[in-house]
Amino acid sequence: MENYSSNIIAKTKSAAFILFLAVSLVSCKDIIEEDISEMSVQMIIPTANDTIFTNNVHFKWNELEGADNYRLQVVEPSFSNINTFVLDSLISGTQFYYSLNPGNYAYQLRAENSAYQSLYYGPINFTVDSVTDLAGQIVPLVSPADLLYTNVDNFTANWQTIFSADYYEFQLRSGADFNASGSILESGTLIYGNSYTTSSSSMSAEGEYSWGVRAANQTSLSAFSSRTILVDKTEPNDITLTSPTDAFTTTSDTVVFKWNYGTDPGTGVNSPISYLIEIDDDAGFGSTTDYTTSADSLQVILSTGTYYWRGYALDEAGNISDAYSSTYSVIIP
Repeated sequence: MENYSSNIIAKTKSAAFILFLAVSLVSCKDIIEEDISEMSVQMIIPTANDTIFTNNVHFKWNELEGADNYRLQVVEPSFSNINTFVLDSLISGTQFYYSLNPGNYAYQLRAENSAYQSLYYGPINFTVDSVTDLAGQIVPLVSPADLLYTNVDNFTANWQTIFSADYYEFQLRSGADFNASGSILESGTLIYGNSYTTSSSSMSAEGEYSWGVRAANQTSLSAFSSRTILVDKTEPNDITLTSPTDAFTTTSDTVVFKWNYGTDPGTGVNSPISYLIEIDDDAGFGSTTDYTTSADSLQVILSTGTYYWRGYALDEAGNISDAYSSTYSVIIP
């Protein structure tokens, strides 16, 4: 009876200790993060009932001590009568630009950290005016993403249309900095839609390129909005398996697979490389499990049996190494 009671006491103490640790961890987190729940961010612009004469709306606020990020919400035309929930974005800095068509809008902003949320500042109403002058306005680019790696010779640029634009102009330039480049490789004028596909020869060479779009009407031009595109056409080198060595036997169910780094032998753009490792209990890899990683090792828990593994390198541009590595086996008796 004494042993039985002792076991109950020991288990009770253990459970209490685990609960104490859990509560302590939560409490420590609350102590580390500043309580901002009764605070409010102070906005700088836009102010209440502002009229903004550009589609590139600038939101700016003062930093709130204890905040990690800020949540900005924008609706049209008001929070009491929402037709469109335009934006709900978590922002790390203290300013943000967003393109809006002419109309009436409202916004609100709060600060956040991992434990607390501040009070919302707002809602604040403002208006984007329907000016015809395109100077100072921007064309919002949609795709491809900035700093995209690719191995193709051409691409389709897409953008959002803006008020007062009659047509758009497209340019593809050499170099990563559109504004600094003096070399125009391809141009499109009088584009009445919101997309343009480059020719198949414009990016035939591996290297850095930039593309831009501007809006135009009969009396004005916007500045170019631009992005960078990186062309990498070189396959990464094949990888070589290093450990476990072929036919390695281990009693551990946790196996760490390692291989050498595949490298990009190209002399132009070298896009980031990752690795696809296949593991199967079938030597023919008929039911493979695939693992993709950017590291040069992989830890996997396996049950008893014989397993076969191999892999290849691939890069962010879409190039794949010429061949699989050799196939190795690992045995767990």
